[in-house]
This record gives sequence, C-alpha cells and structure tokens, in this order.
Amino acid sequence: MSFRPLMDLESELMGFTLELLPNEPILIATAKGLVVSQDFAEMFKESARLIDGMDQTIYRISDFREASSSFMDLIRMSQMASKGNVGTTTDPRIKAILVGSTHWVSLARTIFEQPQYSAMRLPTLENMEDALVYTRTQIANQTAKALVDV
Repeated sequence: MSFRPLMDLESELMGFTLELLPNEPILIATAKGLVVSQDFAEMFKESARLIDGMDQTIYRISDFREASSSFMDLIRMSQMASKGNVGTTTDPRIKAILVGSTHWVSLARTIFEQPQYSAMRLPTLENMEDALVYTRTQIANQTAKALVDV
C-alpha cells in the first residue's frame, strides 16, 4: 500500500475540493455551491490523478451538504460516472459514499441506482463524521476478510 506525500494530497477544483487522506485509502471530494456536469468531469479526472498507481480499493466520500445542481446536470453526471472510466464512480477501484440529505443528494442517488446508469446502491450518510466511521469500518472489514482468505 503506497500513499502520496502530503503536499500532493489536496487539490482544489471549480466546485470541488479533493483530499486524499494520509495513510488511508480515503479520497474526500467536497462540493460547494452550484456544481455542473463539467465540475464532475474535472473531479473524476482529478480523482484519477490522485489515485494513479494505487491498486487497492479507494473509498471516495463525496460531500454534497453545501452543494446544489440542476436535474440535467445530475443526469449528465450519472452518464459520465456510469461509463467505468478511471476516476469515475464505476471505476472498479472506487467505492463511492455520499454525504448529504438535500433533495439533490437523494435525486442523484435515485438516478444512479437506475439500471441504465449503474444499478449501484450508494451508501448515503448525513454528515462527514458518520461517513468516515462507515468508511473506516468497511476498510477494517475488507482487511479482516483479506487476512482470513490468506
């Protein structure tokens, strides 16, 4: 397991701030304000850059508590995210977790769960603390399973 130096762990984009937590396979994408499909495209591209060379599962926590979007941008984002490209939500290395309780988060999750997009169930939590506890529990369970399988 390798991680990047701290200076390369954080990246700010239009609409998103990305941070790869030190010594953990957790990438936090924080959205603020009005996010459009281009913001998501840039976030996926930057996610790919930050996790380049990492072969383990990466947990991307996307915090949308202070963000909004439009219905059309959510559809476009879901189309981009469901293609399986590097850095997207359906990249096989990425496990996505959503944070937020606005109608936009609920709508995005509902769209993404549709068969034409990915049919993936995305864990959704109300705050970052719960998301980190959930994610770290998932990592611990994955590690424990790997040790049992050896």
